[in-house]
Order: sequence, then structure tokens, then C-alpha cells
Amino acid sequence: MTLITLGIIAIIIFVLEEFVFSASRYFWVGGIVPVLWTAFLAYLVVTQAANLTLPDYVLVIIAVIAPYVCWGNGFQHHAAKRRVR
Repeated sequence: MTLITLGIIAIIIFVLEEFVFSASRYFWVGGIVPVLWTAFLAYLVVTQAANLTLPDYVLVIIAVIAPYVCWGNGFQHHAAKRRVR
């Protein structure tokens, strides 16, 4: 997979995580996709470690952290909406 493809997939996951997956009343439901994404990225890093450069590793670290941040932000956003109703 190219870096552009992974970036596009990551952006789609971040947006879905923020607005769709974290909309559940249960906190853990939104965590399924970030955990799967982390496992997938770990697999890619292990299988292609010889070809990766330092910027690639930095991007992978960002791509691992961002869905968890989006998950937390989305859950707090939807929890605040549920409290207002």
C-alpha cells in the first residue's frame, strides 16, 4: 500500500470515528475500529520494516494516536448532546 492510500483510509477512519462510531451510548463500541486499525498498522510495520524511513514511523505513530483522540472527542461530544436532551 502506498502512503497516500493509507492516508486516505486514515482520514476516513478519523471522520467516521468522530461522528459515527463514537455516537453509541457505550464507550467501548467506538474503540473497535481504532484497535483494528492499530493491529493493521502494526502488521504493516512488521512486514515492511526494512523499507520504512523515520518519517514513515512518525506518520504511523500519528495514525495510531489520532483515532483514539477522535474516539474520545466524539464520545464526549455525543455524551454532551445526550445530556442536553
